[in-house]
Amino acid sequence: MPTIVATIKVKEDKVEEAKSFLKNLATSVLADEPGTLVYVIHQRKDDPMSFVVYEKYESDEAFAIHGKNLASKGAEFAAIMAGPPELVMMEEI
Repeated sequence: MPTIVATIKVKEDKVEEAKSFLKNLATSVLADEPGTLVYVIHQRKDDPMSFVVYEKYESDEAFAIHGKNLASKGAEFAAIMAGPPELVMMEEI
């Protein structure tokens, strides 16, 4: 099962907007992408401008579908992000 930990840094003046956007994104992903098993967003306590997303997919195909769906939200991500996300790709054993 593909598992991803994504760290997203947001602009200082966009923290509240990012929280709302990411919460809505998580709800949408879980409702509309049946191959997504886990999609949980966390805000770091030691760095409130950093959000960590824990994602787990039932297959590589489900992860690919998620990637295509995220691409349609590129402009919304660009408005809040302070740089590219850091992705750690893992495989459950």
